Amino acid sequence: MVLGIVFSKNLLNLGAWIELLVGVAAFTAIAGAAYIFNDVSDLEEDRNHPEKRHRPIASGQVSVPIAVAFGGSLVVAGLVAAYSLGPLFLAVLGVYLAQNALYSLYLKHVVFVDILVVAIGFVLRAVAGVVAIGVFLSPWLIVSTFLLALVLALGKRRSELELATDPRDTRVVLDAYSEGNLDQLLVMTMATLLMAYSLYSFSRTSHTMMLTLPFAFFGAFRYHHLVYTTDIAGRPEYLLTDRPSILNLFLWGLTAAGVLYNVPALVVQVIR
Repeated sequence: MVLGIVFSKNLLNLGAWIELLVGVAAFTAIAGAAYIFNDVSDLEEDRNHPEKRHRPIASGQVSVPIAVAFGGSLVVAGLVAAYSLGPLFLAVLGVYLAQNALYSLYLKHVVFVDILVVAIGFVLRAVAGVVAIGVFLSPWLIVSTFLLALVLALGKRRSELELATDPRDTRVVLDAYSEGNLDQLLVMTMATLLMAYSLYSFSRTSHTMMLTLPFAFFGAFRYHHLVYTTDIAGRPEYLLTDRPSILNLFLWGLTAAGVLYNVPALVVQVIR
């Protein structure tokens, strides 16, 4: 959700940050509720999973009625916060909630559709960040976010398939996948992501955005390497503990911000 405020050049706009933080709080509440209801729906499958069985609901630490009650309260809180940002943001949040409900009840059992729905969920988060502050919705933001989320979703499915002794016990749809198929899709999607981002950098008014390309390619190469050498694909959040990835992300962000906000020219003006 933060990408919208950065790439719309509103990074120093305090009012935009306040609206964005309200939007993040609303989306976090709804996303939390969606995860709770999905865990309740996947209760039996999670209990057969080598790692997910330790989750609060699957392990019995939190009872189903309490989880459902807490999830319901998160939905109410999220919708109230979303309403304060206007009907369009509320509509985006409603679509996200409906999509997650369909995913938990049916779509997670449909091969390929389950991965696409997860990726679309991340797109809706990015769209919500833009809608919250009322700026132009760049098609490049949608395409790049979708492809990046698709890469992470494919990597996670591959990890789940690799760890499962019997795929049908942990996630029914896994039985329809194969490691070879997922490997091909992962490489294809990653290549498309890099191409899309490259085209975005070329299409900028200032071609200096191309300076961020090495960081984008390194990030993709590093993730691909980690998928086959570690279990990081099953837990994408662990990328935040991978030092090369963190350093690369920092340098990419620094370079992108420098280009977007024309920092070199500002520095020259200050010196003069």
